[in-house]
Amino acid sequence: MTRSEKAEHEKLIAEVRAAVEQNTTGEQRERLLARLHQLEQAHGTESFGDHVKALVEEVEVDAAGIAPFMSRLSSLLP
Repeated sequence: MTRSEKAEHEKLIAEVRAAVEQNTTGEQRERLLARLHQLEQAHGTESFGDHVKALVEEVEVDAAGIAPFMSRLSSLLP
C-alpha cells in the first residue's frame, strides 16, 4: 500500500467515525464503533474484506447517516 493510499484509508475511517458519532446514539453507536475498530485492526489482513462487509451490513440495518460512505467503504474490498 502506498503512502497516499494509507492516508486515504485513514481519512475515510476518520470520516466514517465522525458520521457514526454524529448520527447514532447508545448501543447502536457502540456497535458501529466496535465494527469500525475491528475494520481498522484488520487492515492489511486476509479478513479485512469480511470486516468491511460486516460494517456495511450493520450500517444498512441501523445507520442511514452513514450510508453516503458505503460505496467508498466497499471500494476498500480486495
